[in-house]
Amino acid sequence: MNDREGLNLLDFLATGINKNDPVIQAVLSDFEGNGATANELEELVDFIYYYTRTDNVKDHEGETLEMIVKQFTKLRRQMEESDSVLLRRMRSITERQGDEIWGNGTDIEHVFETYFGGINAYVCENTAKESLLEDGDFEDESNRWVLTGGAAFSREARFSGGFGLYFSGSVEDSCMQMLDNISAGVYTLHFFLRGKCGVIIQDGSGKYFNADERVLAWSNSAVTNWFDHDDWRDAFCFIVLSAETAHLRIKFVPATGRETYIDYARFFLKPLNPSYTVVIQYEGYAVVDNSLHLGPGTVDPIPELDYSGESYFDNSYILGRKGALRNVVYQTVLDTVKPRGIQAFVEFVERTETEE
Repeated sequence: MNDREGLNLLDFLATGINKNDPVIQAVLSDFEGNGATANELEELVDFIYYYTRTDNVKDHEGETLEMIVKQFTKLRRQMEESDSVLLRRMRSITERQGDEIWGNGTDIEHVFETYFGGINAYVCENTAKESLLEDGDFEDESNRWVLTGGAAFSREARFSGGFGLYFSGSVEDSCMQMLDNISAGVYTLHFFLRGKCGVIIQDGSGKYFNADERVLAWSNSAVTNWFDHDDWRDAFCFIVLSAETAHLRIKFVPATGRETYIDYARFFLKPLNPSYTVVIQYEGYAVVDNSLHLGPGTVDPIPELDYSGESYFDNSYILGRKGALRNVVYQTVLDTVKPRGIQAFVEFVERTETEE
């Protein structure tokens, strides 16, 4: 038997018992420490030794890992979930990539990125259900976007889908869309940016909006609102319309001499309640474990269900093995880590793979 147990089981038998009896050796132990009872006890002692002396949770596996995870985080192993994924879920809740402050935007991003692996997470101003901009993903050059100079829809500039807006940095570059009959209210312009760009907002009377949070007012003089991110991050500003305007022009322009990428642009009425959106970015376009295929709209794999009146999140479905459960898992994680009293949502964007 294992040297940690000390004596062989035969050493504990009364002197009058025949230790050479094959039944005794089969049921208890032979002189080499092998037998039904001895073997079971050896496994039990190995388990106790492993469980009590393995002080790093990363070194645990199987049932002991499940016991630790359940004890400290109340998480349970999902169907067919491997030890590595279960451990990653626990670490995302307890370690959060070493964040000292929990519940802020950076921490929530780290929770999702650790929890699921292979994704990018962004905490953004709530992006609402519907956008008034047409083709905010810059996928179709035949739509209402008007491009000038070196501006183009480029695969290199994509954050979501297959294309994004590319600026070469020329003073001639621009991308503009005209919106008609916009009602009074407070609106949010939201987009993802890599580089530096300006946004010119002009109403039907020719006035320009200054989106500086210290100003938030219309001006007769031209105003360009600037945004700058070295890597992909979301950018947004509020636009205040005190009365309906027949036209609202939204125009993107680059910083001179600097390449810039813009994608996933949205323009919508700002919700009254405090809220935010966690945008989850996946790479790929395949129905496999590490990629999600988002299919928005009323078309659904279950035709008898009517999703037309549901929220944006419920109005989307995910395909792939075990995909039907993933929206629930994402929302469960979000409900766990978000600040109490704050409404939050999850959106998925899919960045298609580069063509060979």
